[in-house]
Amino acid sequence: MEFVSLPVKPLDEELSHRIAAQMAATPGINSDSWFAMIRRYFDELEESGNRPGGLSAGAIRKQYEFWFERKRYDLHQAVPKAEAIDIFYYLEQWAWKTFDEGGGKNQSLLALNLQARRVRELLEALPETALTNLALERIVRTIYQPAPAQFNAVEIGAPAVIHQPGALYGACDELMWWNFLQLETSHFFSRWYQHERNWLGLSGIRLVEPHEENALALWQRKQPLLWTSKRVVLVIPESVEGEPAPPHPLLGDLEATFGELEPITLRIGPQAANKPWQRDLQLPVFTPLPPRQLGRPQPFLRLPSAHRLVAREEETFTSLNSLLYYPYQWIFRHQIKLVNSSILSVVKDRALMGNLAHRFFERLLLQDIYNWTRHDIAQWVDKEANPLLHKEGAVLLLYGREPERVAFINRIKYAAWSLVSLIVQNGWRVSATERPLEGGIAGIRLNGRADLVLEREGEIAVVDLKWSGAQHRQQLIRNEEDLQLVLYARLLSNDDSWAHTAYFIMESGKLIARNELAFKEAVAVAPQVAHTEVNQRILERLEATYAWRLSQIKEGMVEVRCEQTLPHLEDHYGEALMPLLEMKTEDARYDDYRTLINLAE
Repeated sequence: MEFVSLPVKPLDEELSHRIAAQMAATPGINSDSWFAMIRRYFDELEESGNRPGGLSAGAIRKQYEFWFERKRYDLHQAVPKAEAIDIFYYLEQWAWKTFDEGGGKNQSLLALNLQARRVRELLEALPETALTNLALERIVRTIYQPAPAQFNAVEIGAPAVIHQPGALYGACDELMWWNFLQLETSHFFSRWYQHERNWLGLSGIRLVEPHEENALALWQRKQPLLWTSKRVVLVIPESVEGEPAPPHPLLGDLEATFGELEPITLRIGPQAANKPWQRDLQLPVFTPLPPRQLGRPQPFLRLPSAHRLVAREEETFTSLNSLLYYPYQWIFRHQIKLVNSSILSVVKDRALMGNLAHRFFERLLLQDIYNWTRHDIAQWVDKEANPLLHKEGAVLLLYGREPERVAFINRIKYAAWSLVSLIVQNGWRVSATERPLEGGIAGIRLNGRADLVLEREGEIAVVDLKWSGAQHRQQLIRNEEDLQLVLYARLLSNDDSWAHTAYFIMESGKLIARNELAFKEAVAVAPQVAHTEVNQRILERLEATYAWRLSQIKEGMVEVRCEQTLPHLEDHYGEALMPLLEMKTEDARYDDYRTLINLAE
């Protein structure tokens, strides 16, 4: 992630962005979705041709092959030295070529070229033929810590500038002492024991004593003032790297010698005094900005007639759910295309474990599970865990995360045995996993993907796998708001019959359904209610709500539903909502658009 997110890197920018997005969603490389993404990118690149002024498709493919298709080594084993030399030689050549093609403007590329060359030369001089990870890390740190800074040429008439008092090498008229701060290291005791000093002394090695280091520091502090004949400018920042910084110890001596320094002190800020001697200086001007308060959320966003929107030809369940309950989200995401970047951070742990659990179950349910024992399932999970985590959940393999990894694997074993038992004991057979679904509902083209489809003597059941949220799923079924299951059941049914539906909570191994007709061991939320009648009622309300929302949008009215606008919306609608789906009474969960609707605190 760090490599592909760098602002300057030896990899195509668009390819880097796609790899970063892929790794943010599924931390790891070489998964099925990884190869699908790479193949799709190069297919699009070949169809569109080479980018103007950019690399050719062949050059980009060579970059990808060099970085991602090279041989990989275990972190705890030695790596052939030639492999490391190959990488740093590549970086050296790439940095110089890019620096030269850019007209020599990017000095950081020149620094990278020098660093890579020094690492390569050091590696070539080593007698070893293989390196451990720690040895290579030490070599790289040795080179890049004293990075060769590339300064611009000194302008005519510029004053001498120093950051450390010992950096002054001769007399000067004017001097600017930058960061006149307490940056010196205090030595309270020796780093060496006396017997160590004695032994080193016998070998002809004399170490500098702490009192000698302190005496040298005291001598160095005064040198800039002693060597400068006309003027010394002391620059004292208030903070460094966000932390308050104490001034240099010499400041106290200067105040004791010369008295009050305020008449010759210039403070950069809104309260800076207008002193006579600073009138020739061009200083930055501070302009105070009045605080701008966010307004209150308005119940409707009103679009002008020139920007009226129309229905999309195709919707997913997620986009349809936004349109039905929170239309402003549908407008911002699917019409204006305001989408939060997925590469800002790696996927959160809960979402990651949900994704990994889906992958475990997708692979498990392709096996012949009908005669498996609990021990067989545990063995299968142990066998599949390590390759899957390397490809799609590498963050769980980091040092210190073993307890979380072990707990996750144990939960998968328990949940897998629970689901297999439910399928076998109730006479179901696995028909498909991750089955694509398409069909027309309410005049729109709807597409989705069913996690698990089961068959039993002419009956069909669709099971939606969720990592957590058992209470929330029960509430959805109880309130007749399980729209996703109802839509999937409709798309799977070829006649007036309805497929059975259920949620399976992988974290707890529970199956939640409306009744016990499909699974006797299920947590039945409404066992006395006929699921076919409920599903039909929900579908009719969904179609009516969809038509109502479209009519609003065609009129240029986009509802903003949250707790603050709820009283206004209820007064506005009155009893018009009776034949529709029950609207939400709380703010949207995981809302990326809170600031745009003035809901941010």
